[in-house]
Amino acid sequence: MQRIVTGLCALALVVGVAAAPALADGSARDVQAALDSYLAGDTADVALVGGPGSAGYDNGFWIRGGDFLLRANVTLQARFESFDWDETQPPEAAGGNNLVAVLGQFLPLQDFGGDLSGFSLPRATLKLSGEAPCNIRWYMELEFGHFGRDPLERVTDIQFAQVVPGANLGSTFGFGQSNNYDNTREAWIEWGCSDALNFRMGQIALPTTRQLMVKPELQQFVDISMASAFVGQLLPGYTDRNRDHGLMIHGAFGCNSEWSYMLAITNGDGGDSIRNVLDHRTSDGLAFSGRLNWAFAKPIGYQEGALAQETCGLYGEIGAWGFYYADRLDKPHVVISDSTRYGVDLALGYGGFSFTGAYTIGSDENIFGTGTDVDYTAWLAQIGYHFPGTAWELAARASNYDVDPSAGGGGSVSELAFAINYYLNGHGNKFTVDISFFEGNDPGSFLIWDAYTGIGGYGFGEETYGTLLRFQWQLAL
Repeated sequence: MQRIVTGLCALALVVGVAAAPALADGSARDVQAALDSYLAGDTADVALVGGPGSAGYDNGFWIRGGDFLLRANVTLQARFESFDWDETQPPEAAGGNNLVAVLGQFLPLQDFGGDLSGFSLPRATLKLSGEAPCNIRWYMELEFGHFGRDPLERVTDIQFAQVVPGANLGSTFGFGQSNNYDNTREAWIEWGCSDALNFRMGQIALPTTRQLMVKPELQQFVDISMASAFVGQLLPGYTDRNRDHGLMIHGAFGCNSEWSYMLAITNGDGGDSIRNVLDHRTSDGLAFSGRLNWAFAKPIGYQEGALAQETCGLYGEIGAWGFYYADRLDKPHVVISDSTRYGVDLALGYGGFSFTGAYTIGSDENIFGTGTDVDYTAWLAQIGYHFPGTAWELAARASNYDVDPSAGGGGSVSELAFAINYYLNGHGNKFTVDISFFEGNDPGSFLIWDAYTGIGGYGFGEETYGTLLRFQWQLAL
């Protein structure tokens, strides 16, 4: 209890410092006015292919010429984060003298122990998107942030293969599948046949649980919940979101487009893995995923909170999703697992109140052909209240995941978290401070490691692992 009170006091202190009048929508107008003034002196004889060009700012900087459009968005997230471990400290690896072989050289393996804190820039994201003739759309997301890659990443992946069962569907087993840590996070071309039918191809975001569908800029907390991070690690190409190479068909239908769907066929081996045509180990298996969403009340889209909500209005959406991958290797043929994940989620709100909930089930069957199975469950409940007419929002959430191997062991981990948002200009310019408490519920429980959330991992057993305090300033143009 003392640790919780101490954490909440720290939370209140940071919020007190951040108190200032809200700027409402003035920031966007100022940017637009400055840009219009800058362009006012341009000569009229400059033209783009397809017709006279124009430019401006509208939720992003844009340049248009005829049927061609280029839009640019930037996200910066400056963060301070601190993980305060409880009485049980993470284990240390031989006092810093543990050596491992990497590419024929012996290198020291980093110790893990003690409280950690510091400043970081998790996201410095450039998003380019646009349109071309014949109903063509395109998107490219480039990441230059300080997201947490380690020089011994592959060693760390292999060492903690048992800490995160099934993570990235094979990446921890050293067979060429990997996380999506390259600069090009997402890039695709899309042909818009109609509202109900669109074809997208390239490195695409996978259909998954709702919180992983929400853009990082549109969240109530500094980052996703522990449960959502766990679900992400059970799918290919996970960093902060899941992405894989493949084809997606998606669209919206209904009297008011209240129904939407996504169907995807992807490689199943992550965003920056070796191209299958060049990887002689691949079995050429494909992963199948899909999502169906129904806005039974006013649609809010994939975002959290009630910033866009009317004072006395009601919004509500419910979704269901699924994923399947027969994970195999060839030369020789090796069965890794038959992987299934599926779940349901809900977004609900009235006035300034908001709620997000999700429940996920997963399984890895016949791991390495041994007949061993691992079952997974994860759930999330998140509530918030945006005080009408102000820049303030409060939020709280609880989440949990459970790992249940057929051979015994495993266990569940719980998260309890609180957040305060101060919106200078909506999600485009905001301060967020949050605090999370993590606890193992069983002797076989383990805490995940996640580069973006700042969850440090390395906690085991039936213990109160520690407290994560984060403060973030986000600018999204």
